[in-house]
Amino acid sequence: MIDIDLLASSLREIWDKAKLGTDYAIVAIPDDKIYSRIFSFPKSVTEERLSEAMRLAITFQLPIKTEDAYLDWERAPGTTTTNEILLSTIPRDVADGYVQALEKAGIKTLALESHLAGIARAVKLVPGETTIFSKKTPDGATIFALRDGILRFSRTFPARFVPEAELHKEVNKVKEAIASETKGDIKEQELVKATVRDEYANRKEITEPKSKWLVALGTAIRGRIPEGMDNLISLLPVGTEEAYSYQRATTFIVLMRNLVISISIFFVSAYLVTYISMLSMLQKGTQQVTTLSSSVIPPELVEKEKLIGEINTITETGLNFLSQMPIWSVVITELVLRTPDGITISTFSAPNFTDRFSIVGNARNRETLNNYKKTLQESAMLSEVELPLTNLDKEESVPFSISFRLKDPSALYFSSSQAH
Repeated sequence: MIDIDLLASSLREIWDKAKLGTDYAIVAIPDDKIYSRIFSFPKSVTEERLSEAMRLAITFQLPIKTEDAYLDWERAPGTTTTNEILLSTIPRDVADGYVQALEKAGIKTLALESHLAGIARAVKLVPGETTIFSKKTPDGATIFALRDGILRFSRTFPARFVPEAELHKEVNKVKEAIASETKGDIKEQELVKATVRDEYANRKEITEPKSKWLVALGTAIRGRIPEGMDNLISLLPVGTEEAYSYQRATTFIVLMRNLVISISIFFVSAYLVTYISMLSMLQKGTQQVTTLSSSVIPPELVEKEKLIGEINTITETGLNFLSQMPIWSVVITELVLRTPDGITISTFSAPNFTDRFSIVGNARNRETLNNYKKTLQESAMLSEVELPLTNLDKEESVPFSISFRLKDPSALYFSSSQAH
Protein backbone atom coordinates (compact mmCIF):
# COMPACT_ATOMS: atom_id res chain seq x y z
CA MET A 1 0.00 0.00 0.00
CA ILE A 2 1.62 3.27 -1.13
CA ASP A 3 -0.72 6.04 0.04
CA ILE A 4 -3.54 5.05 2.41
CA ASP A 5 -4.92 8.60 2.63
CA LEU A 6 -5.09 8.97 -1.16
CA LEU A 7 -6.83 5.62 -1.55
CA ALA A 8 -9.28 6.47 1.24
CA SER A 9 -10.23 9.82 -0.30
CA SER A 10 -10.65 8.22 -3.74
CA LEU A 11 -12.86 5.47 -2.30
CA ARG A 12 -15.01 8.00 -0.44
CA GLU A 13 -15.45 10.09 -3.57
CA ILE A 14 -16.49 7.04 -5.62
CA TRP A 15 -18.79 5.83 -2.82
CA ASP A 16 -20.56 9.19 -2.57
CA LYS A 17 -21.09 9.37 -6.33
CA ALA A 18 -22.51 5.85 -6.43
CA LYS A 19 -25.14 6.70 -3.74
CA LEU A 20 -25.38 3.08 -2.60
CA GLY A 21 -27.34 3.82 0.56
CA THR A 22 -25.10 1.67 2.78
CA ASP A 23 -21.60 1.75 4.27
CA TYR A 24 -21.17 -2.05 4.38
CA ALA A 25 -19.18 -3.78 1.64
CA ILE A 26 -17.60 -7.02 0.49
CA VAL A 27 -14.29 -5.93 -1.02
CA ALA A 28 -12.22 -7.59 -3.77
CA ILE A 29 -8.55 -6.58 -4.06
CA PRO A 30 -5.78 -7.35 -6.60
CA ASP A 31 -4.50 -10.91 -6.39
CA ASP A 32 -0.75 -10.35 -6.89
CA LYS A 33 -0.06 -10.61 -3.12
CA ILE A 34 -2.53 -13.43 -2.43
CA TYR A 35 -1.44 -17.08 -2.35
CA SER A 36 -4.11 -19.70 -3.10
CA ARG A 37 -3.91 -23.47 -3.24
CA ILE A 38 -6.14 -26.56 -3.32
CA PHE A 39 -5.48 -29.20 -0.62
CA SER A 40 -6.82 -32.73 -1.13
CA PHE A 41 -7.62 -35.23 1.62
CA PRO A 42 -9.09 -38.75 1.49
CA LYS A 43 -12.83 -39.09 2.04
CA SER A 44 -11.97 -40.97 5.24
CA VAL A 45 -10.94 -37.62 6.79
CA THR A 46 -14.27 -36.61 8.30
CA GLU A 47 -15.53 -33.10 8.98
CA GLU A 48 -14.29 -33.17 12.58
CA ARG A 49 -10.76 -34.05 11.53
CA LEU A 50 -10.64 -31.86 8.43
CA SER A 51 -9.81 -28.68 10.35
CA GLU A 52 -6.99 -30.45 12.19
CA ALA A 53 -5.64 -31.80 8.89
CA MET A 54 -5.70 -28.29 7.39
CA ARG A 55 -3.82 -26.83 10.36
CA LEU A 56 -1.10 -29.45 9.92
CA ALA A 57 -0.93 -28.83 6.17
CA ILE A 58 -0.64 -25.09 6.72
CA THR A 59 2.15 -25.54 9.27
CA PHE A 60 4.32 -27.58 6.90
CA GLN A 61 3.34 -26.42 3.40
CA LEU A 62 2.55 -22.70 3.57
CA PRO A 63 5.34 -20.63 1.92
CA ILE A 64 5.07 -17.82 4.50
CA LYS A 65 4.95 -17.69 8.29
CA THR A 66 1.41 -17.97 9.63
CA GLU A 67 2.03 -15.20 12.18
CA ASP A 68 2.78 -12.81 9.30
CA ALA A 69 -0.38 -13.59 7.32
CA TYR A 70 -4.16 -13.76 7.43
CA LEU A 71 -5.58 -16.97 5.99
CA ASP A 72 -8.90 -18.68 5.47
CA TRP A 73 -10.26 -21.69 3.62
CA GLU A 74 -13.50 -23.01 2.15
CA ARG A 75 -14.80 -26.37 0.97
CA ALA A 76 -14.43 -27.17 -2.74
CA PRO A 77 -16.63 -29.74 -4.57
CA GLY A 78 -13.91 -32.44 -4.44
CA THR A 79 -14.21 -35.83 -6.14
CA THR A 80 -15.74 -39.21 -5.35
CA THR A 81 -12.59 -40.20 -3.44
CA THR A 82 -11.26 -36.91 -2.05
CA ASN A 83 -12.30 -33.92 0.01
CA GLU A 84 -10.85 -30.66 -1.33
CA ILE A 85 -10.16 -27.42 0.51
CA LEU A 86 -9.28 -24.09 -1.13
CA LEU A 87 -6.86 -22.06 0.99
CA SER A 88 -6.02 -18.38 0.48
CA THR A 89 -3.56 -16.26 2.46
CA ILE A 90 -2.32 -12.67 2.34
CA PRO A 91 0.48 -10.81 4.22
CA ARG A 92 -0.94 -9.00 7.23
CA ASP A 93 0.58 -5.64 6.29
CA VAL A 94 -1.06 -5.76 2.85
CA ALA A 95 -4.52 -6.61 4.22
CA ASP A 96 -4.20 -4.10 7.08
CA GLY A 97 -3.33 -1.35 4.58
CA TYR A 98 -6.50 -1.94 2.60
CA VAL A 99 -8.64 -2.17 5.74
CA GLN A 100 -7.21 1.11 7.11
CA ALA A 101 -7.97 2.88 3.83
CA LEU A 102 -11.52 1.51 3.83
CA GLU A 103 -12.08 2.55 7.45
CA LYS A 104 -10.81 6.08 6.70
CA ALA A 105 -13.28 6.20 3.82
CA GLY A 106 -16.09 5.26 6.23
CA ILE A 107 -16.64 1.85 4.62
CA LYS A 108 -17.35 -1.10 6.92
CA THR A 109 -15.68 -4.20 5.45
CA LEU A 110 -17.58 -7.48 5.90
CA ALA A 111 -15.26 -9.65 3.78
CA LEU A 112 -11.98 -9.25 1.90
CA GLU A 113 -11.23 -11.48 -1.09
CA SER A 114 -9.16 -11.53 -4.29
CA HIS A 115 -10.25 -10.43 -7.75
CA LEU A 116 -9.94 -14.06 -8.83
CA ALA A 117 -12.53 -15.18 -6.27
CA GLY A 118 -15.04 -12.70 -7.70
CA ILE A 119 -14.23 -13.73 -11.27
CA ALA A 120 -14.68 -17.44 -10.43
CA ARG A 121 -18.12 -16.69 -9.00
CA ALA A 122 -19.36 -14.62 -11.98
CA VAL A 123 -17.70 -15.99 -15.15
CA LYS A 124 -19.51 -18.38 -17.48
CA LEU A 125 -17.85 -21.82 -17.46
CA VAL A 126 -18.63 -25.22 -18.91
CA PRO A 127 -19.60 -27.55 -16.00
CA GLY A 128 -16.87 -30.05 -15.16
CA GLU A 129 -14.37 -28.42 -17.52
CA THR A 130 -11.14 -26.71 -16.40
CA THR A 131 -10.48 -23.36 -18.09
CA ILE A 132 -7.18 -21.46 -18.00
CA PHE A 133 -7.31 -17.67 -18.15
CA SER A 134 -4.57 -15.06 -18.37
CA LYS A 135 -4.89 -11.40 -17.49
CA LYS A 136 -2.51 -8.47 -17.51
CA THR A 137 -1.63 -6.66 -14.28
CA PRO A 138 0.19 -3.34 -13.73
CA ASP A 139 3.40 -5.25 -12.94
CA GLY A 140 3.08 -8.25 -15.25
CA ALA A 141 0.45 -10.95 -15.73
CA THR A 142 -1.55 -13.57 -13.81
CA ILE A 143 -2.39 -17.08 -15.02
CA PHE A 144 -5.21 -18.90 -13.25
CA ALA A 145 -7.41 -21.96 -13.72
CA LEU A 146 -11.10 -22.30 -12.81
CA ARG A 147 -13.47 -25.26 -12.65
CA ASP A 148 -17.08 -25.25 -11.48
CA GLY A 149 -16.73 -21.78 -9.96
CA ILE A 150 -13.65 -22.68 -7.88
CA LEU A 151 -10.12 -21.32 -8.28
CA ARG A 152 -7.86 -24.34 -8.94
CA PHE A 153 -4.55 -22.61 -9.66
CA SER A 154 -3.09 -19.10 -9.83
CA ARG A 155 0.34 -17.61 -10.38
CA THR A 156 1.46 -14.02 -10.92
CA PHE A 157 4.46 -13.38 -13.19
CA PRO A 158 6.29 -10.03 -12.82
CA ALA A 159 7.08 -8.44 -16.19
CA ARG A 160 10.79 -8.27 -15.37
CA PHE A 161 10.93 -12.09 -15.15
CA VAL A 162 8.42 -13.07 -17.84
CA PRO A 163 8.04 -10.56 -20.70
CA GLU A 164 4.63 -10.34 -22.34
CA ALA A 165 5.95 -12.06 -25.47
CA GLU A 166 6.92 -15.12 -23.38
CA LEU A 167 3.66 -15.36 -21.45
CA HIS A 168 2.10 -17.91 -23.83
CA LYS A 169 4.93 -20.34 -23.00
CA GLU A 170 4.07 -20.14 -19.29
CA VAL A 171 0.40 -20.69 -20.12
CA ASN A 172 1.29 -23.86 -22.03
CA LYS A 173 3.39 -25.14 -19.11
CA VAL A 174 0.52 -24.60 -16.68
CA LYS A 175 -1.92 -26.18 -19.12
CA GLU A 176 0.23 -29.33 -19.48
CA ALA A 177 0.71 -29.64 -15.71
CA ILE A 178 -3.02 -29.37 -14.95
CA ALA A 179 -3.91 -31.75 -17.78
CA SER A 180 -1.55 -34.41 -16.41
CA GLU A 181 -3.06 -34.01 -12.94
CA THR A 182 -6.73 -34.01 -13.93
CA LYS A 183 -6.42 -36.49 -16.82
CA GLY A 184 -8.82 -34.32 -18.81
CA ASP A 185 -8.98 -31.68 -21.52
CA ILE A 186 -8.07 -28.13 -20.57
CA LYS A 187 -9.67 -25.13 -22.26
CA GLU A 188 -7.71 -21.90 -22.72
CA GLN A 189 -9.41 -18.50 -22.92
CA GLU A 190 -8.38 -14.84 -22.72
CA LEU A 191 -10.09 -13.11 -19.83
CA VAL A 192 -11.03 -10.07 -21.95
CA LYS A 193 -13.14 -12.40 -24.12
CA ALA A 194 -14.90 -14.08 -21.19
CA THR A 195 -18.54 -13.37 -20.38
CA VAL A 196 -20.77 -13.49 -17.33
CA ARG A 197 -23.07 -16.34 -16.30
CA ASP A 198 -26.25 -16.67 -18.35
CA GLU A 199 -28.58 -15.51 -15.56
CA TYR A 200 -26.82 -12.11 -15.48
CA ALA A 201 -25.95 -11.69 -19.18
CA ASN A 202 -29.13 -9.78 -20.12
CA ARG A 203 -29.06 -7.24 -17.30
CA LYS A 204 -28.90 -3.74 -18.77
CA GLU A 205 -26.34 -2.61 -16.18
CA ILE A 206 -23.77 -5.09 -17.54
CA THR A 207 -22.55 -3.41 -20.71
CA GLU A 208 -19.98 -4.63 -23.22
CA PRO A 209 -17.36 -5.90 -22.81
CA LYS A 210 -18.95 -8.00 -20.11
CA SER A 211 -15.56 -9.21 -18.86
CA LYS A 212 -14.96 -5.84 -17.18
CA TRP A 213 -17.88 -6.57 -14.80
CA LEU A 214 -16.68 -9.98 -13.60
CA VAL A 215 -15.02 -8.85 -10.36
CA ALA A 216 -17.81 -6.45 -9.34
CA LEU A 217 -20.52 -8.97 -10.23
CA GLY A 218 -18.75 -11.72 -8.29
CA THR A 219 -18.64 -9.66 -5.08
CA ALA A 220 -22.28 -8.60 -5.60
CA ILE A 221 -23.31 -12.26 -5.89
CA ARG A 222 -21.57 -12.95 -2.58
CA GLY A 223 -23.32 -9.98 -1.02
CA ARG A 224 -26.68 -11.66 -1.70
CA ILE A 225 -25.78 -14.67 0.44
CA PRO A 226 -28.03 -14.55 3.56
CA GLU A 227 -26.34 -13.58 6.82
CA GLY A 228 -25.24 -16.68 8.68
CA MET A 229 -24.64 -18.73 5.51
CA ASP A 230 -21.48 -17.07 4.13
CA ASN A 231 -18.71 -19.64 4.63
CA LEU A 232 -16.53 -18.36 1.78
CA ILE A 233 -12.93 -17.19 2.16
CA SER A 234 -12.40 -13.81 3.84
CA LEU A 235 -8.87 -12.45 4.29
CA LEU A 236 -9.72 -10.41 7.40
CA PRO A 237 -8.58 -11.09 10.99
CA VAL A 238 -12.13 -12.43 11.59
CA GLY A 239 -14.51 -14.41 9.40
CA THR A 240 -17.43 -12.88 7.50
CA GLU A 241 -20.02 -13.78 10.17
CA GLU A 242 -17.78 -12.40 12.93
CA ALA A 243 -17.37 -9.22 10.86
CA TYR A 244 -21.18 -8.84 10.70
CA SER A 245 -21.35 -9.22 14.50
CA TYR A 246 -18.42 -6.88 15.12
CA GLN A 247 -19.91 -4.12 12.97
CA ARG A 248 -23.28 -4.50 14.72
CA ALA A 249 -21.66 -4.33 18.17
CA THR A 250 -19.57 -1.30 17.18
CA THR A 251 -22.64 0.51 15.85
CA PHE A 252 -24.57 -0.25 19.06
CA ILE A 253 -21.79 1.05 21.32
CA VAL A 254 -21.38 4.25 19.29
CA LEU A 255 -25.16 4.79 19.34
CA MET A 256 -25.37 4.32 23.12
CA ARG A 257 -22.38 6.61 23.69
CA ASN A 258 -23.85 9.38 21.53
CA LEU A 259 -27.28 8.96 23.11
CA VAL A 260 -25.93 9.27 26.66
CA ILE A 261 -23.79 12.28 25.73
CA SER A 262 -26.72 14.01 23.99
CA ILE A 263 -29.12 13.47 26.90
CA SER A 264 -26.52 14.64 29.43
CA ILE A 265 -25.74 17.79 27.43
CA PHE A 266 -29.45 18.58 27.07
CA PHE A 267 -30.23 18.43 30.78
CA VAL A 268 -27.04 20.20 31.84
CA SER A 269 -27.80 22.98 29.33
CA ALA A 270 -31.39 23.23 30.53
CA TYR A 271 -30.21 23.47 34.13
CA LEU A 272 -27.64 26.18 33.33
CA VAL A 273 -30.16 28.26 31.37
CA THR A 274 -32.67 28.03 34.20
CA TYR A 275 -30.05 28.84 36.84
CA ILE A 276 -28.71 31.87 34.94
CA SER A 277 -32.22 33.20 34.31
CA MET A 278 -33.12 32.76 37.97
CA LEU A 279 -29.92 34.49 39.13
CA SER A 280 -30.47 37.43 36.80
CA MET A 281 -34.04 37.92 37.93
CA LEU A 282 -33.05 37.56 41.58
CA GLN A 283 -30.40 40.28 41.21
CA LYS A 284 -32.90 42.64 39.59
CA GLY A 285 -35.43 41.93 42.32
CA THR A 286 -32.85 42.56 45.06
CA GLN A 287 -31.91 45.90 43.52
CA GLN A 288 -35.53 46.99 43.38
CA VAL A 289 -36.19 45.87 46.97
CA THR A 290 -33.16 47.87 48.16
CA THR A 291 -34.30 50.96 46.27
CA LEU A 292 -37.87 50.72 47.49
CA SER A 293 -37.20 49.33 50.98
CA SER A 294 -38.83 52.33 52.60
CA SER A 295 -41.81 52.26 50.26
CA VAL A 296 -44.84 50.07 50.00
CA ILE A 297 -44.07 46.88 48.06
CA PRO A 298 -45.50 47.35 44.54
CA PRO A 299 -47.57 44.57 42.87
CA GLU A 300 -44.86 44.09 40.17
CA LEU A 301 -42.31 42.98 42.77
CA VAL A 302 -44.79 40.54 44.26
CA GLU A 303 -45.25 39.01 40.80
CA LYS A 304 -41.47 38.69 40.31
CA GLU A 305 -41.02 37.01 43.68
CA LYS A 306 -43.75 34.56 42.70
CA LEU A 307 -41.94 33.88 39.38
CA ILE A 308 -38.65 33.26 41.21
CA GLY A 309 -40.39 30.72 43.42
CA GLU A 310 -41.71 28.92 40.35
CA ILE A 311 -38.22 28.85 38.81
CA ASN A 312 -36.82 27.36 42.02
CA THR A 313 -39.46 24.63 41.79
CA ILE A 314 -38.48 23.89 38.16
CA THR A 315 -34.80 23.72 39.17
CA GLU A 316 -35.52 21.24 41.96
CA THR A 317 -37.55 19.12 39.53
CA GLY A 318 -34.61 19.08 37.10
CA LEU A 319 -32.25 18.01 39.89
CA ASN A 320 -34.58 15.19 40.88
CA PHE A 321 -34.75 14.02 37.26
CA LEU A 322 -30.97 14.07 36.90
CA SER A 323 -30.58 12.08 40.13
CA GLN A 324 -32.57 9.26 38.50
CA MET A 325 -30.58 9.31 35.23
CA PRO A 326 -28.00 6.49 35.05
CA ILE A 327 -24.63 7.19 33.41
CA TRP A 328 -24.53 4.39 30.79
CA SER A 329 -21.25 5.61 29.35
CA VAL A 330 -19.37 4.60 32.53
CA VAL A 331 -20.21 0.89 32.07
CA ILE A 332 -19.60 0.95 28.30
CA THR A 333 -16.24 2.69 28.75
CA GLU A 334 -15.17 0.15 31.40
CA LEU A 335 -16.00 -2.79 29.07
CA VAL A 336 -14.26 -1.21 26.06
CA LEU A 337 -11.09 -0.54 28.09
CA ARG A 338 -11.02 -4.12 29.44
CA THR A 339 -11.75 -5.90 26.13
CA PRO A 340 -8.39 -6.93 24.57
CA ASP A 341 -7.46 -7.87 21.02
CA GLY A 342 -8.68 -11.36 20.20
CA ILE A 343 -12.11 -10.85 21.82
CA THR A 344 -15.04 -10.08 19.49
CA ILE A 345 -18.31 -9.02 21.20
CA SER A 346 -21.47 -9.79 19.20
CA THR A 347 -24.19 -9.15 21.81
CA PHE A 348 -24.32 -6.93 24.92
CA SER A 349 -27.43 -7.31 27.13
CA ALA A 350 -28.28 -5.00 30.03
CA PRO A 351 -31.92 -5.32 31.27
CA ASN A 352 -31.27 -2.76 34.02
CA PHE A 353 -28.44 -1.83 36.37
CA THR A 354 -29.61 -4.08 39.20
CA ASP A 355 -29.82 -7.30 37.13
CA ARG A 356 -27.06 -9.35 35.56
CA PHE A 357 -25.36 -8.05 32.44
CA SER A 358 -24.34 -10.52 29.72
CA ILE A 359 -21.78 -10.48 26.90
CA VAL A 360 -21.82 -12.98 24.01
CA GLY A 361 -18.94 -13.21 21.55
CA ASN A 362 -16.00 -15.14 20.17
CA ALA A 363 -12.44 -15.47 21.51
CA ARG A 364 -9.38 -16.07 19.38
CA ASN A 365 -8.32 -18.94 21.65
CA ARG A 366 -8.92 -20.41 25.11
CA GLU A 367 -6.05 -18.50 26.74
CA THR A 368 -7.37 -15.15 25.49
CA LEU A 369 -10.83 -15.99 26.88
CA ASN A 370 -9.48 -16.95 30.33
CA ASN A 371 -7.42 -13.75 30.48
CA TYR A 372 -10.50 -11.74 29.52
CA LYS A 373 -12.48 -13.25 32.42
CA LYS A 374 -9.62 -12.45 34.82
CA THR A 375 -9.48 -8.87 33.53
CA LEU A 376 -13.21 -8.39 34.18
CA GLN A 377 -12.86 -9.89 37.69
CA GLU A 378 -10.16 -7.32 38.49
CA SER A 379 -12.49 -4.44 37.67
CA ALA A 380 -13.45 -2.29 40.64
CA MET A 381 -16.86 -1.76 39.05
CA LEU A 382 -17.88 -5.38 38.28
CA SER A 383 -18.67 -8.38 40.48
CA GLU A 384 -19.92 -11.98 40.20
CA VAL A 385 -18.19 -12.46 36.83
CA GLU A 386 -19.21 -15.91 35.54
CA LEU A 387 -17.95 -17.80 32.47
CA PRO A 388 -19.89 -21.08 31.91
CA LEU A 389 -17.68 -24.06 31.05
CA THR A 390 -18.88 -24.73 27.50
CA ASN A 391 -17.17 -25.58 24.22
CA LEU A 392 -14.29 -27.20 26.10
CA ASP A 393 -13.32 -29.09 22.96
CA LYS A 394 -12.39 -25.86 21.20
CA GLU A 395 -9.01 -24.21 21.63
CA GLU A 396 -9.32 -21.75 18.76
CA SER A 397 -12.22 -19.42 17.83
CA VAL A 398 -14.06 -20.18 21.09
CA PRO A 399 -17.69 -18.96 21.43
CA PHE A 400 -18.45 -17.66 24.92
CA SER A 401 -21.06 -16.02 27.14
CA ILE A 402 -20.00 -14.03 30.24
CA SER A 403 -22.35 -12.54 32.82
CA PHE A 404 -21.69 -10.12 35.69
CA ARG A 405 -23.26 -7.61 38.08
CA LEU A 406 -22.31 -4.09 39.12
CA LYS A 407 -20.79 -3.82 42.59
CA ASP A 408 -22.65 -0.58 43.32
CA PRO A 409 -25.43 0.24 40.82
CA SER A 410 -26.33 3.42 42.71
CA ALA A 411 -22.91 4.88 41.93
CA LEU A 412 -23.94 5.15 38.26
CA TYR A 413 -26.64 7.74 38.93
CA PHE A 414 -26.21 11.51 39.03
CA SER A 415 -26.08 12.84 42.60
CA SER A 416 -27.03 16.31 43.72
CA SER A 417 -23.39 17.33 43.96
CA GLN A 418 -22.74 16.11 40.38
CA ALA A 419 -25.73 18.03 39.10
CA HIS A 420 -24.39 21.26 40.66
